[in-house]
Amino acid sequence: MAVFAREIIGREVINPQSELLGILRDIVFDKQSGSISALRVELEANLDSSAFPWELHDGMLQIPVDEVARVASKVHLKR
Repeated sequence: MAVFAREIIGREVINPQSELLGILRDIVFDKQSGSISALRVELEANLDSSAFPWELHDGMLQIPVDEVARVASKVHLKR
């Protein structure tokens, strides 16, 4: 899992319209199961975090892993 995390940190995060939301900066793991529970994204400077349905944690938008459509060269969100 550590290798996977290092490989995707720093990738761009985009919405279904291929608009850049920000850069993946951290991955949150569920301590009990060890599975990924959320992604922390540093938003682009021109975006308002209040326009999104997710919470800010440590200045980053925390997006539940269920919102991820796929991970390729970029992280694609479902909405």
